Amino acid sequence: MEEYREEDKKVKKQIRKAKRDMEKKLAQGNDGNKRPFYAYVKRKTKSRPTVGPLKDGQGRTVEDDEEMAEELNKYFSSVFTREAGGEIPEVKSPREAKSMAEVRITEWEVKKIIGKLRKEAAAGPDDIGPRLLQELMNEVAGPLTMIFRCSLEQGIVPEDWKVANVTPIFKKGAKSSPGNYRPVSLTSVCCKIMETVLRDKMMKHLLENELISPSQHGFMSGKSCTTNLLEFLEEVTKSVDEGSPMDIVFLDFAKAFDKVPMRRLLAKVKANGIRGRTWEWIRQWLTGRKQRVVLNGKCSTWKEVLSGVPQGSVLGPILFLIFINDLDGAAKLVTLVRKFADDTKLGQKVETEEGRENLQKTLDELVEWAGTWGMEFNVQKCKVMHVGHGNVRQQYTMGGHNLESVDEEKDVGVKWCKNLKPSAQCSQAAKTAQLVLSQITRAFHYRDRHIFVRLYTQYVRPHLEFCTPVWSPWSGADKECLERVQRRAVGMVSGLVSQNYEERLTELGLTTLEERRHQIDMLQVYKVLNGKDKVQSENWFVMAANGERATRAAADPLNLRIPAPRLEVRRHFFTQRVPEPWNKIPAALKSAATVDGFRRGYKDLRRGGQVAAQTGAQHR
Repeated sequence: MEEYREEDKKVKKQIRKAKRDMEKKLAQGNDGNKRPFYAYVKRKTKSRPTVGPLKDGQGRTVEDDEEMAEELNKYFSSVFTREAGGEIPEVKSPREAKSMAEVRITEWEVKKIIGKLRKEAAAGPDDIGPRLLQELMNEVAGPLTMIFRCSLEQGIVPEDWKVANVTPIFKKGAKSSPGNYRPVSLTSVCCKIMETVLRDKMMKHLLENELISPSQHGFMSGKSCTTNLLEFLEEVTKSVDEGSPMDIVFLDFAKAFDKVPMRRLLAKVKANGIRGRTWEWIRQWLTGRKQRVVLNGKCSTWKEVLSGVPQGSVLGPILFLIFINDLDGAAKLVTLVRKFADDTKLGQKVETEEGRENLQKTLDELVEWAGTWGMEFNVQKCKVMHVGHGNVRQQYTMGGHNLESVDEEKDVGVKWCKNLKPSAQCSQAAKTAQLVLSQITRAFHYRDRHIFVRLYTQYVRPHLEFCTPVWSPWSGADKECLERVQRRAVGMVSGLVSQNYEERLTELGLTTLEERRHQIDMLQVYKVLNGKDKVQSENWFVMAANGERATRAAADPLNLRIPAPRLEVRRHFFTQRVPEPWNKIPAALKSAATVDGFRRGYKDLRRGGQVAAQTGAQHR
């Protein structure tokens, strides 16, 4: 018994060590791959997300995995656009497009793409996964390059590259409705490598010839959710500050990626200068596709894909951008149009009857555009928000249906209100972060500072800082709402019981969230002024040196003129709050060569200033 107890202690010690090592590995993030973390947390959660049970067309409940897979595939196939024959509409390109140069595929490019594949990603229907390709890179790169060249030259796409295993991802609403699931296609990894080569060449052609509308921020280098919202709200807050009310319409396409008609898409691709072998390969890649739904190892039957661009493919997003690019032409009467892939919003000054009429005419033209190009708006999900004092709250219609008026709306991940204050977003961000923090505390046994701080900074804090240049809070209540989450997190770290909040942050190498938001603001200014973020910022800032009289601020050519807005929502908006702190940054740091160089330099500058302030306070 003594020997048994001794061995039992050893085993338990080894189990604790194994758990600690595994949790430490999860905390390290594994090169940015967050899937193992969420899989581990999911295993520890009592209520796990599942698919179904589903209701079929006759209202019968379906629980068997194979039957549910069949029901989902039937629904996913039902939304396809059945494109009629005959003439297709004339494509109006934004400008005369030059023909894209013929694509040349090199072995070096193929190796580079294979090296960037995520090892943990799943294999496609051909069972060839990224890990296998990476471990045999030197052996397979040459043959793959030959296959890619032959496929492009002959315009033939292997059948294995045109089939997809579809995974249903639950969105929201009732789990019993197949319409509340999004189909994500798992396709051949080898095909994705070739798609990546073509995607890079096509994007370079489109950008060099300025063929993509500046209003598009999705899947574009130098653009993001932050730039999308900054551009839009810059004009909205400016209008409201000037006393001009605005109406904002949030548009929602019904099954946007799945409904794209192939012939119309191919016509738009050709109109943008993508012709010859590349165009023929894309045509072959889009036609004759098949899909099946895979659910818990059970598969549905194969169904033909009649329209759309595969969600989960590499070429799909850029093809969708090309297809939706001329949407701006139907919205030329309104003040503002901004898109993030298919998420589109319109803004129009409505202090006059003419402005309100222009917005209604634009909505009518958009409905006509959708009908012409085989798309459809989900009118029930299209919303209008009336912003500004004196707004008459005009009723708008789309396709004969009244648009719902809302006081709050979530747009590209950020919730904002008609009063343009960030309180709702602060509350939502704090709630989400608290949820993730609670999941971590339930799932992870060990709370030593290294593991817990890594977990907090990688999985909790990003929810509190997503797009903060757009909605940085200014009221004490909103700031505390966010800070409370971090206060709770650092309070969970063992060994810091006797220290206060500020001392714990110093001990852990962290700063307050308010300080973090300030640093993110300054980084965003650097990116805008140096062209790292490609935004339409011509009227955002005025250089102090451009003033009529010399000032102390004008001594540095990189300083900004400090504005004087009227209203609180404008005064605290990004372009209005950043000039003063930006002007205090040393000129040498503002001229940093890289984004990382500026980030590190400004962080060190702030840390040095805080240490000096603390030292001075102690002396006093």
